[in-house]
Amino acid sequence: MSQRTKNIVLLVLLGFLIISSITLSLTSTTTTNTIENKEQFAVLDTSQIDKIKIVSNKEKIELKKTEGIWMLNDKYKAEQNIMKVLLSILKDVQVVRNVPKSQEEIIINQLKDRGFIVEISGNGKLMNTFYSAGNENKTVSYMMNVEDDQSYIVNIPGYESYVAGIFEISTNDWRDRTILSTNWRTLQKLSIDYSQFPEYNVTIKFDFNFLTIEGINNLDTARMMAYIDEFNFLQADRYLDKGHNKQYDSLLTTPKTVTISIEDINADNSKTIDFFPLLSNDPMMLGYVREDNQNVLFEAKRIQDLFAVKSDFEANPNDHSD
Repeated sequence: MSQRTKNIVLLVLLGFLIISSITLSLTSTTTTNTIENKEQFAVLDTSQIDKIKIVSNKEKIELKKTEGIWMLNDKYKAEQNIMKVLLSILKDVQVVRNVPKSQEEIIINQLKDRGFIVEISGNGKLMNTFYSAGNENKTVSYMMNVEDDQSYIVNIPGYESYVAGIFEISTNDWRDRTILSTNWRTLQKLSIDYSQFPEYNVTIKFDFNFLTIEGINNLDTARMMAYIDEFNFLQADRYLDKGHNKQYDSLLTTPKTVTISIEDINADNSKTIDFFPLLSNDPMMLGYVREDNQNVLFEAKRIQDLFAVKSDFEANPNDHSD
């Protein structure tokens, strides 16, 4: 599943969770459940949450709300849409039933050995702590309080979802995927350099009162503005850590094919991204953000649309009339 597809699924899930939450509130007076405390893993007022830790035997993720923005491991801005999904799950998750006695020992061991410990805090106080895990087919979710060995099957009321999946997201997938954001008001210079074909290089820069393109006298301003708009919240599809993919690591040692450089009034949006050749039958293109020392993947068809040449911005005389 591509990162773009994952994001669409998460947004759809968020919509279902909101609808489910509304439905639950309207039917709560007539709903019954044999579990005495079916909301024992839920946080009914998620506005009080300001820190969430998700710990496994592989990694530790800390999500902290700072001045209204969720941050990841005190270093990166978190993906805010995924945070909305997480908070909705924490609000609506309910116990469905106890784990069957025949599977209880196996599931308890799974929760402790390979599960995720979730710690939820607010205003400096621990609000809830539990284990989370799922079955091999990722269709059934389990939770268990850290204080006891009573495990439960959990779900979102009215929606058959794999609740445990939200805690299985890797560190990089929690990150906000926006690489930079610029527009014609803040852009100072945008360069596209083709390593092997410099004759196609493009340079857009601020000159006196407006933006111009070097070497083009008959500029189609509308096309240039539309092109610059593509860099307003430029996002990667996925972040990559070095050493996790041999093919991409090897690709980084080869000559780059295209480099896009942005100079913006805001230094945080001034970035240089090197792009490398496509791998056979790979729909993704590898990029390297120099300022962040970060490998990233872009959907090739999407990012290649940004590889413009000068002729793309030349006005057609036939488009104008007296």
